[in-house]
Amino acid sequence: MSTKINIAIAFSILTAGCTKSDFLEKKPNTGIVIPSTITDMTQLLDNQTVMLYNAPCTGTLSADEYYYYSLDDFNATGTKTEKNCYTWQKDIYQGENRIPDWNNPYQAIFYSNVVLEQWDKLATVEKTTNEGRFVKGWALYERAYNYLNLVQTFSPAYDKGTAATDLGVPIRLSANINEIKQRASVEDTYNQILNDLKGSITYFTDIFPSQNLNRPSKVAAFGLLARVYLYMREYNLAGAYADSSLLLKSDLIDYNTVSTTASRPFTIYNPEVLKLSLMSQGYLAATLAGVSAVDTALINMYEDTDLRKYIFFKEDKGVYLTKSSYNGKGFYPFTGVAVDELFLIKAETLVRAGQVMRAAEYLDRLLTNRYTTGNYKPISYNTGDELLQHILNERKKELVLRGVRWPDIKRLNKGGANITLRRELGGTNYELLPNDPRYVMPIPSDEIALSHIQQNVR
Repeated sequence: MSTKINIAIAFSILTAGCTKSDFLEKKPNTGIVIPSTITDMTQLLDNQTVMLYNAPCTGTLSADEYYYYSLDDFNATGTKTEKNCYTWQKDIYQGENRIPDWNNPYQAIFYSNVVLEQWDKLATVEKTTNEGRFVKGWALYERAYNYLNLVQTFSPAYDKGTAATDLGVPIRLSANINEIKQRASVEDTYNQILNDLKGSITYFTDIFPSQNLNRPSKVAAFGLLARVYLYMREYNLAGAYADSSLLLKSDLIDYNTVSTTASRPFTIYNPEVLKLSLMSQGYLAATLAGVSAVDTALINMYEDTDLRKYIFFKEDKGVYLTKSSYNGKGFYPFTGVAVDELFLIKAETLVRAGQVMRAAEYLDRLLTNRYTTGNYKPISYNTGDELLQHILNERKKELVLRGVRWPDIKRLNKGGANITLRRELGGTNYELLPNDPRYVMPIPSDEIALSHIQQNVR
């Protein structure tokens, strides 16, 4: 479904997440419910169907974290998009439409824009309450998060030398469903993300909403800024914002206290989660639910005393399968912000700045909590380059199936990592070379037909 059509029906499905509110029971003649109070706006943003399950999954379907262990299993996959992502075809959709990777983030952006427009109409006394300030920060955060996911999926990796001319995504800052926007540049898209996130921070207090993590906070906004700057390869700024987040919350789970046999080892709000976000309800849940296995090379990276091997995965007849998500939400992978990611960002940015000993301290602190008690051996390294590779390997092991591997490959290859992806399926070999145009997903054809925006070259 195109963005414009999807937006037009947005409010008609609003009741999916919040059926009991007075706000949602209003039925104006227009058929569209417009929030007029802070309570209305809060209920709109609390709609988890729209605001929680919206991170793209085609990148994860295309990355190197899983494989089909037989051609029959591959053929049994439910959609053409899943199959074509796996084999890196130029046309991944092959006529399929209603692509959630495009539609879901834009629907969440529309909800954010509705709140921001209506917030501007509130009386000053309402805007300055804690609730009023928070709801504006919340909408800004959600808009930034969704634009980040879109630009990472449908645009090239950020490159300072070409960002001003590389194609980003359409930037919609209005709730006007009739407004058609052409694609902004990658630079302008990232600038919008940064402006929204930095703006959100000014509306948040230092209070962390530990029992309602579908809502953002200052600590989560700092953490998301660290992720943004990491993917811009602005490593000093990424490290600085990781610091700001970790100063407010740096709790790590001792994995010795987590069940290695439970099918859902983590709770929905585990102590490391800073902001709950999940992949779109669609392709990936079916793929991970039993027709694919964890990549063998990835599994071999875990030592036997590394508890992540048993907490994240289960062995079945010689192959490893995924358990439920890092936050306990079934097979919809966690894509939000968490403390472990920030430790890894901080370690990477420190070693890139030449602060090797401090980088090792951050990595050691994380990994001490991941191995069986007494079995973690602090890192030994000869050069900063060796430690950097170790950190990047741990990033792949720790953040597995959390939506960061595909943009990681894109940004690392921009920096000369020379990562080539390879698959073998039914006797046919497939290969994706560094910086190949197929790292950028095509815009859905129904969106092209509606708005005539420029298509990506694959």
